[in-house]
Amino acid sequence: MRSKHADYFNHDEDAEIYDDDVLNEADPIRTGYDAVLDWVSLAATINEHSRVLELGSGTGNLTCRIPFCRELVCVDVSNKMETLAQEKLAALTYRSFIEDDVLAVFDQKIGPFDVILSTYTIHHLTEAEKAILFKHIWTHLNDNGIAVFGDLMVKDSADLKEKIDRYTSADRTDVVEALQDEFFWHLNLSIERLQKIGFQISWKQFSDLSYGVKLRKITSNAS
Repeated sequence: MRSKHADYFNHDEDAEIYDDDVLNEADPIRTGYDAVLDWVSLAATINEHSRVLELGSGTGNLTCRIPFCRELVCVDVSNKMETLAQEKLAALTYRSFIEDDVLAVFDQKIGPFDVILSTYTIHHLTEAEKAILFKHIWTHLNDNGIAVFGDLMVKDSADLKEKIDRYTSADRTDVVEALQDEFFWHLNLSIERLQKIGFQISWKQFSDLSYGVKLRKITSNAS
């Protein structure tokens, strides 16, 4: 299954300016960006035995923070972003890349992983698509496996409305458009869905719009 808006959110046209753009932490969309990526890479507790999947690897800003592991599989729909990433990541001989949508890649035989990571990507999926992704992640994680996300989120629909009103009053039409046109996680809804699947969950807020979420897959057969 390919996500509905994969082509719209393909960053090929923005690839050359992307890394400069994310440095602008005065932008509420970018505030906390580096802290989120640092936290995701540490929270995943990756070691040399881990098989790792990164969804939405982009220009490699998270990838270059990931500790050495047995195998790292990166997925992104943007070929131009990957071209830039390859310049940063040439030394990572254990890394492979799949050019695909972050939902459609699960239709391939990619096998199980010890860790699944994603930063600033899943907010491109609708709520229904997020629900599908969460089930894919459960299926593709080994027992006791970890998934860590850093992304744009709001607490719930009331929080979304409050932020739209506040940024409208501050004349930040760029932020308002992002809040209205993209699919920021509703943290309450996502946590409810993830708990029903069976994940253990913790989360942390980094800025007005950025959060981190850590999941652990615990099954009755896991030791």
